[in-house]
Amino acid sequence: MVTLFQQLRELKLEVTYRCPLACIHCSSDGRPNQTLQMDPSRSRSILEDAAEMGVQEVAFSGGEPLVWPDIVAAVECASELGMEVTVYTTGNAPGHEELFAQLAERGLSRAVFSLYSADPVAHERITRLRGSHATTCDAIRGASSQGVCAELHFVALARTYRSLPDVVDLASDLGATRVSVLRFVPQGRGALLESDVLTRLQALELKQSIQALRGAGRDLRTGSPWNYLGVNPDPVCPAAQDRIVVGPDLRIYPCDAFKQAQAEELVGSVAKSSLDAASLGECWQESPFLNAVREALSQLPAEPCSSCDTHAMCRSGCLAQRVIAVGAIECGPDPGCVVA
Repeated sequence: MVTLFQQLRELKLEVTYRCPLACIHCSSDGRPNQTLQMDPSRSRSILEDAAEMGVQEVAFSGGEPLVWPDIVAAVECASELGMEVTVYTTGNAPGHEELFAQLAERGLSRAVFSLYSADPVAHERITRLRGSHATTCDAIRGASSQGVCAELHFVALARTYRSLPDVVDLASDLGATRVSVLRFVPQGRGALLESDVLTRLQALELKQSIQALRGAGRDLRTGSPWNYLGVNPDPVCPAAQDRIVVGPDLRIYPCDAFKQAQAEELVGSVAKSSLDAASLGECWQESPFLNAVREALSQLPAEPCSSCDTHAMCRSGCLAQRVIAVGAIECGPDPGCVVA
């Protein structure tokens, strides 16, 4: 088992699964009546552990982190501990105008908003809340007016991927500095949306759109889950390498795409894979779950990947997507492989 690892640099805390929206693809099954949330005192102790470990960035996510009662205090705590603070939000929390004013005052540097289409009707078919598009757009403007750097997340579903250029244009109009294109993960409620996984031809069309937008000077981010398209100059997967996710139940995950991949089902033990059982540092170093992922990511590729001309850019694609597809942590071609 590989146990060598880098310093933990980025920590994401999913502080609640409650959310005003009920997005059709939500990997956390977030919805208005969800009750699972992180204990405020526990979140503060995690932040203190993270600061001692030299963590540079912390992000608060959900669900909708802005409906978590301790969000303002937690952002202030993380900022005072010297970490750069981000929130991932729908912008649909009640009183978001006042919230962003308070968060900006207490050290929030970046807010990343989920926006699924420039068309309100298409967006709200996904969020299942009428008026959510306008509210999100208002929140983006409000965050920017408070000096918070606003960015957008766009999930490329089969039903929406062609709207990316319009979302990029809208982002510019709203004052958002960057659009991140997220790969759809078929887990949580998304497990029921098999038809929204991009086909090979749709993925290649999206690749052309990304390249055209970048060629026009637009700031478009694509993370390592898109390695299989060859759109990332640095295809290294950071999962469990310099970042982890902590859920509201204190389970830890290598990245968001592993959230429904329970540790005990994959590696036979939850010891050191939950902050109920160990400290943040112990989890980072000794978690069987994290170390199994590190081991898999360090392995040399097997066939057919080893003889593929595109492997240097692809790196066998997204490990989490393969785990979801085959039910085990093992190397192999990405389920979305576009090589004919």
